[in-house]
Amino acid sequence: MKRLHILFSLSSLAVILVSIERFSITTRILLQPYDFLRLHEAIQMTALILATVIIPFFVFKEVTHDFSLLTQGSKKNLLMAALFVTGIYFYASGNAYHELASFLLNQYCDIKNVTGSLCKGMFFNDYYVGNGLYFVGAFLMTIIPILFEVAHPRFLMKRSDFFLLIPNVLFYALAIIAYAGFDRVLVGLVYSLFTMLFVLVIILIHRKEAKRLPVTNYTALIYVIGTAVACIVRFLH
Repeated sequence: MKRLHILFSLSSLAVILVSIERFSITTRILLQPYDFLRLHEAIQMTALILATVIIPFFVFKEVTHDFSLLTQGSKKNLLMAALFVTGIYFYASGNAYHELASFLLNQYCDIKNVTGSLCKGMFFNDYYVGNGLYFVGAFLMTIIPILFEVAHPRFLMKRSDFFLLIPNVLFYALAIIAYAGFDRVLVGLVYSLFTMLFVLVIILIHRKEAKRLPVTNYTALIYVIGTAVACIVRFLH
């Protein structure tokens, strides 16, 4: 459990940094030559999003019993591992797609009044295509480790472990609230609602083994809290 708690803490830190950086001065610093990109997109694509891929990889390592389930298990396990890698691909490529479209949209268009085919295309690429691919990948990266965990429980949570989850859950939930509650479009909210319902179904099916499912509990709490608050924010707006 110790390694999982460390990974949960690192994951919470990473998503908070991703959110904070989006509102920093880096969004106003253009890179040379030719103002080809903002520092913001460069940091997101090369460092912060990379961290949010590496950390789930190590969570995947934990729930697959140090990858042993991939070599000793059934072909189903190998297929799920392939889906996890597929998730990484869509998550990373979707983010890059989104970041580049976001740069072009913010740099060359009036984001408060998007007009013309070119700018509307950038808006669609930014908010729908890029984010859509990103969230498909995020879903696979989130769900596959949970499916491994419920099929092959490895850990046993103590009461102290539940208390240790709470701060990491709350910090991560803030990121869910940010993109599901405040984004211009509903793609993030749809993703968080779908993921929340999917994880809750898994929790209900395996409720008798809840103490042996730390990753599942962690994820369920994040998405229930984050999505609930995001829905309230949307309603009040």
